[in-house]
Amino acid sequence: MLALDRKLWRDLRRMAAQLAAIALVVVAGVASFTATMTTYRALRLSEERYYAGQRFAEVWSGLARAPLSVARDVRALPGVAAMDARIVARAILDVPGLLEPASALLISIPEASDHALNGLYIRSGRQIEAGRRGEVLVSEAFAEKNRLHPGDTISGVVAGHRVQLSIAGVALSPEYVMQIAPGTLSPDDRRFAVLWVSRAEIERLVDLPGAFNDVALTLGPGAHESAVIQDLDRLLEPYGGRGAYGRSSQASHVMLEDHIEQLKALAVVVPSIFLAVAAFLVNVVLGRVVATEREQIGMLKAFGYSNLRVAVHYLELAAIVVVSGALAGLPLGVWLGRLMAVFYARFFRFPVLLFRLELWVVSVALFVALGAACAGALGTLRRLVKLPPVVAMSAQMPVFSRPFPQRLGLRPALPPAWRMIFRNVSRRPFRALLTTAGMVFAIAILVLGSSSTDAIQRAEDVQFQAAQREDIAVQLSQRQPLGTLASFASLPGVRRAEPYRAVPARVELGAATQDVTLFGLPADGILRHATGTNYERASPVPSGAFVTAWLGRRFHLRRGEALEIEIREGRRRSISIRVAGFIDEPLGEAIYLELGGLNRLLAEPETYSGVNLLLDPAHERELYAVLKRTAVAATVSVRRGTLANYQAMTHAAVDFIRKVEVIFSVIIAFGVVYNSARIALSERSRELSTLRVLGFRRGEVSAVLLGEIAALAAPAIPLGLLAGHGLTAVVLSAMSSSRLHLPVLVETSTDAFAVLVFAAAAVVSALVVRRRLDALDLVAVLKARE
Repeated sequence: MLALDRKLWRDLRRMAAQLAAIALVVVAGVASFTATMTTYRALRLSEERYYAGQRFAEVWSGLARAPLSVARDVRALPGVAAMDARIVARAILDVPGLLEPASALLISIPEASDHALNGLYIRSGRQIEAGRRGEVLVSEAFAEKNRLHPGDTISGVVAGHRVQLSIAGVALSPEYVMQIAPGTLSPDDRRFAVLWVSRAEIERLVDLPGAFNDVALTLGPGAHESAVIQDLDRLLEPYGGRGAYGRSSQASHVMLEDHIEQLKALAVVVPSIFLAVAAFLVNVVLGRVVATEREQIGMLKAFGYSNLRVAVHYLELAAIVVVSGALAGLPLGVWLGRLMAVFYARFFRFPVLLFRLELWVVSVALFVALGAACAGALGTLRRLVKLPPVVAMSAQMPVFSRPFPQRLGLRPALPPAWRMIFRNVSRRPFRALLTTAGMVFAIAILVLGSSSTDAIQRAEDVQFQAAQREDIAVQLSQRQPLGTLASFASLPGVRRAEPYRAVPARVELGAATQDVTLFGLPADGILRHATGTNYERASPVPSGAFVTAWLGRRFHLRRGEALEIEIREGRRRSISIRVAGFIDEPLGEAIYLELGGLNRLLAEPETYSGVNLLLDPAHERELYAVLKRTAVAATVSVRRGTLANYQAMTHAAVDFIRKVEVIFSVIIAFGVVYNSARIALSERSRELSTLRVLGFRRGEVSAVLLGEIAALAAPAIPLGLLAGHGLTAVVLSAMSSSRLHLPVLVETSTDAFAVLVFAAAAVVSALVVRRRLDALDLVAVLKARE
């Protein structure tokens, strides 16, 4: 073994604790990257396999009614590879064991099991048999929440007809990975079902023999989605076409993509911060090693070792630590990634989970970790190479200067120990700044680890408590005159009934398009508000509209300007509205108008398409019984059910990721503080031992060292909280999407948690270093260095 190699192993043993702290930080960075990236890739590959295997459609369009002969014209359009002309209908279900009415979407499927598009994956039971009336396939999420099995029966109202439906099987569809009822923002698996029925059965129920009211299609190679959508809209316009749209506007796909892309953002941002801290620690520790081994470096150069060889020797020290941490982080990350992928796959109900550790993920993790080590060592190695042997073998000349207050003639009335702390910090300002910067990173990461929970809880509170105050929202199968609102107000248990109008629309400015919903709300309404993330409300005005802030930023809208909107309901046409203001709403893409103003823009009589109800809890059961038999209701949404499903959907995933981030953040906080204290002890061991010889007690000597760490940590706390808020803004911005606009919010409890954890890490580090300080060999430390 070469001399430098033996020295390398001695250095590794001598600094084992400090280097282990750095390695743990690298473990945290590599493990978090590997876990989130393998989860992201597993979900992406599973999604692609699911979509391809079940032939997921790429373009959809609803319409009023068209004969099946028109389907041949749709199939003949340029760019169309395959299509399915089907019938879609709404239903209200009476489910055994469920007090509230459930809503359902009925979709026709071919008699044969080989679907052209949107093929079903049968989880249990069997396919529908031709000629058997009343048989349906039910979506797995709904069946699981309501404990339904093949052979069970549910009753419902379809197009005014009371029907009994027998469950033949439980199925999955790529079209409803996220089971979202039309017109709603979040899934409610217990109260919304997707039912697949034979064409003959649904034709009989909704009286559409030889016709269809919905079309789904896929594109051929080289086809342009926008061109196909234009041709499809033109073809279906005489038949009440509601406007075609692609996957980028399909509710289930959009929500699924939002969840998957959030993981991708986390895989890039959070590990980058961890590895940046690791680079900082490498720089600090390596700089300390070089400073204490000046004489050895000079002797090595004097004996003929080149600058490059000496630099490589110290780079090897950093590389061994970082590679060791990376190799330990990879299996930990794979294990965590598998746990996360299995959780998400169950949540999304993918039939098959394709989890694998791809070579490029390992390569990127190792490359970034080594890059962090090289970046951290670069400055120290540059100084090392420039150090002449004669200078290096000479003891470093101490540099003394009067602290800034003394230069002004001020003599602070501080105890001797605190004057020593103050002088030591002020005479090495750059080193003190670096140490404080490391602590700032540690606190910022602790804030970041919990802030996503704050943002999601605020979005939840704003949307389901402040904006939506109704108990039940009923969407109607057809628009109704406002005079019929009294029939809802007179239902048993209804304390207040407020109408609303929801109209699907599309905003187009240049090449950018966005499907939105126009909401018409009564001016005096109290059950539904346009509410921002700071609980500010936008009251509807007769001659203008409030636009979500996300939509305003995307289209660069300004207050007072006119906005052209295409109405995609009934007779399609364009209208112009004035932007009255913006509202930073957390969920969805909506434009809010006053109900009467919206009806005037649509050139319609006073109508409404839904009603929000406030209930008397004592009469809930009576009301639900009536709604289960109401023919005009298309969908019944229960706010508490939607909220419970939203919480189950978000909290479990966020809590799991938060726990991992907090654990890794604690490791980083301990690593930074412990290394700072150990370096201070190594550099000042002679001074501290001298104080002991001069008669200072152990506690007084410890106060000098630990007081210096406290002096550096004090400014790090407010700066770390400030940096944590900045990192939170970056990460939440990366996690936000068209449907989810997370507010940049950090609660006081999160700041307090970060400070307490950092303080705990500092105390533990101080106790460990205090033990080493008490165990100093005074005679050995005070010996003059040869």
